[in-house]
Amino acid sequence: MTNLFNNLSISKKLQVVNLIIISLVTLLTTISLSLFLYGSLQDNYEKYSYTLAGLLAESANSAVVFNDQKVAAEILANLNKVTDVVHAEIYDRSGKPFAGYTRSGAAFKEALNVDPVKLPLGFQFGSLSMNIVQPMLSIASNQEKIGTIWLQMNLRPAYAQLSFQVAILLLLGALGFVLVAYLLNRMHGSITQPLISLANEMRKISRDEKYAAYVSGKNRDEIGELSGVFKIMVQEITKRESSLNDELKERRSIEAKLSKMANFDAVTNLPNRHSFNNQIDRALLNFKYEHERFALFFIDLDNFKFVNDTYGHQAGDLLLSTVAERLLGTLRSVDFVARLGGDEFVVLISNHTDISQINTVAEKIISILSKPFEVEMHELFIGASIGITICPDNGETSEILQSQADSAMYQAKNLGKNNFQYYQAELLHAQEHRLKVEAQLRRALERNEIVPFYQPIMDISSKKIAGFETLVRWIKTDGTMINPDDFIPLAEELGLIIDIGSFVMKAAAVQTEAWVAKFGAMFVAVNFSSRQFKLHHLASDVMKVLEDAGLAHQYFEMEITESVLMDNTSNSMDTIQQLSQNGISISIDDFGTGYSSLSYLTSFPVSKIKIDRSFVAKLPDDKNALAVVTAILGIADSLSLKVVAEGIETEEQLECLFALGCEYGQGYYFSKPVPATKAASLLARQLEAL
Repeated sequence: MTNLFNNLSISKKLQVVNLIIISLVTLLTTISLSLFLYGSLQDNYEKYSYTLAGLLAESANSAVVFNDQKVAAEILANLNKVTDVVHAEIYDRSGKPFAGYTRSGAAFKEALNVDPVKLPLGFQFGSLSMNIVQPMLSIASNQEKIGTIWLQMNLRPAYAQLSFQVAILLLLGALGFVLVAYLLNRMHGSITQPLISLANEMRKISRDEKYAAYVSGKNRDEIGELSGVFKIMVQEITKRESSLNDELKERRSIEAKLSKMANFDAVTNLPNRHSFNNQIDRALLNFKYEHERFALFFIDLDNFKFVNDTYGHQAGDLLLSTVAERLLGTLRSVDFVARLGGDEFVVLISNHTDISQINTVAEKIISILSKPFEVEMHELFIGASIGITICPDNGETSEILQSQADSAMYQAKNLGKNNFQYYQAELLHAQEHRLKVEAQLRRALERNEIVPFYQPIMDISSKKIAGFETLVRWIKTDGTMINPDDFIPLAEELGLIIDIGSFVMKAAAVQTEAWVAKFGAMFVAVNFSSRQFKLHHLASDVMKVLEDAGLAHQYFEMEITESVLMDNTSNSMDTIQQLSQNGISISIDDFGTGYSSLSYLTSFPVSKIKIDRSFVAKLPDDKNALAVVTAILGIADSLSLKVVAEGIETEEQLECLFALGCEYGQGYYFSKPVPATKAASLLARQLEAL
């Protein structure tokens, strides 16, 4: 029989298996019938009990109505013929016991004062007794409740009967199970053994990865065919295994690179902004649950842009990498440092104890970044401006803390750079004001709010206008005038000074050409910032502006500060030389207040110097100021330089300067800076006076 079964197809074998399944279903049916018998016994016994209780209620109805307890007791006494009843109780309408019966020797005898309403009623699984409560109704038409009857039934006989029936079913089920088990045992090997062998082979190959050791089965049925297909599959796996391993290694390498690119800065190998955002979120969670305070540093390198512009981006990247190394060497291993971008770094000092600890860290950072850097054979000096805020003292969200640290960092820059500042509430207002002014300033040129003003430069001896200094004013559309000190430094920082300077230069050139044609020879002085001198085409731009305006070069004067001379780059020197050779005068503004050397006066083609108003304001009473002005005039005379005294406001100052031999002067004594129309009126009045 076994050989015959082995030669069967899988479909035939499945038919045999189905027969076995039917046998198992028979067993389940036996169990189901047992449960059914239990349910039937329960229902029948409950019906029987409630019927008995109903009959007793009808029999004892009159006794309860007429309050005849003796008759009620006799009726209940008849229950001694019903062996299933172990206890009975009749209650009147008020719930008080009226009559009772208890079978002699009953195991379930209850106290007579038990409340039947609180008893578990009906057939309870596992319980050897069952409680039945039946209301007693009057025979009148209103069916009024006059009492209650309670029966306690003995379930032992019922369970005995059920046990006998279940025993028979179990015996039949056991015989069926033995028969099915016998059949399964006979057929199991022929059906499952080849599959088990195949599974074992597959498991062994998977574990040992020895694909060549596989031997296909000898069965001629579908299992044998499956074994042959598996052998072909194993051979293909062997061929592809090496290529898959190579691909997996390459993919892991790519994933590692992508992860590094997403979380680390390529220049410094520090965590990037994305990593920093995750880190500060973790720090905030630590504070929330562990009350762990932390300090946030925003670090901006000072003078880094100069390094980048002068020595190139490669040198800048090397400098940033060295900065990162120094920061890591200064901080603890538990602290976090990241590069946000450009020359901005951020540091998280976790679990700090007090302000002195934070001060120490900030001082170390400033000290280590103030030391010289050796980059591509150049010794470079930078610094760091640091803004600091503390969680939770100043804020408890990432956005607020970052904004505060950024504001504090700008405050550090405004206070001279290379220092650290803690966030203060007023800093945020100052920063908001700065951003507001910045946004308005970017649109000021488009709205024609940038207006050139002109302040006369007088010939002191003749008290006639020799020329004008062009000054810029920002007048908003609502008439509000912004102080130059409030927007010129911002324009310098943002680079807008280049566009503003170009606009003022063009306007001054056109206006001066018109005045020269109408009122005669005069010059116009235009201020140029050090930022404009970084333009390689500045000289050609000035020439083109003068050419377009038709203004002769001798009527145009360039005012520069001593800082431009100090930036002694070849580009600045070439620009000044080229302009001077084309007849444009070079004037040094605010002379005496900077760090200029007398060598600058001989190295550059300077034609005029302007004495700063801080010296003029103290004349004639201050001896030191008088000595400085006298010395400047003496130097200028020796070098054949013209001199303009700025800030003249009184007659005494003017007389003193005239006595010292100063040639030109300007200040409120003569006129405030005025629009072009008022400047023209001054020229017209002077012409009429002649």
